[in-house]
Amino acid sequence: MSAPTRPEPGPEPDPGPPAEVLGGGSAGPRLGERWTALPPRFRRLAAAGAGLAVLAAAGVYALATRPEPEPPAPVPYPLQSTHFSFLGIETPKAGDNVFDAQLMATSDSGASLEKITQGYSGLKLSVRPALPLDLAEGQPTRVTVRFEVVQCAGLPLDASLPSLRVTLRNTRAIQDYSSILGGTYAAELSRALRTICEPAPRAAPGA
Repeated sequence: MSAPTRPEPGPEPDPGPPAEVLGGGSAGPRLGERWTALPPRFRRLAAAGAGLAVLAAAGVYALATRPEPEPPAPVPYPLQSTHFSFLGIETPKAGDNVFDAQLMATSDSGASLEKITQGYSGLKLSVRPALPLDLAEGQPTRVTVRFEVVQCAGLPLDASLPSLRVTLRNTRAIQDYSSILGGTYAAELSRALRTICEPAPRAAPGA
């Protein structure tokens, strides 16, 4: 019986290239070194972009966290914010049947003067400037109301509280009301009407 033979050793296997080491070693350049190695123009653009991103994020946060604004106060009704004052009536001349009343209109919040009327059939009324008339906020506006007497019967020759009917409008409402301009207006209106409707009697012949 023959003795067992030992196999001849073969060639050594090729170990190949060394394995790449993964991890946080210090072989490659660090982040700061990479940043420094970038061109200056690229670094400026990157820094600007980062700054804009921070500002945008801060703006979004501010918008998301700011309190809801309070709703604006409603515009007051035109009657509450518009005022008329009487300036005077020029006494008509003898033979005239027309006279003017001067008013001043003021609106605290802005309004439109739509219409002015009166209730006596013997009087015709017109307004200057022409209506509708915008009343600017806080700006006094002079308004001339012209009366023309077409019939004396039924007119208030001794009026106590004559009024004008006024229509006002703003963004909240349209309102009508009777504007009582006070005792001076009543006295001067009565005097103007008496001048037209009760002329002084002619002197007797030979007087």
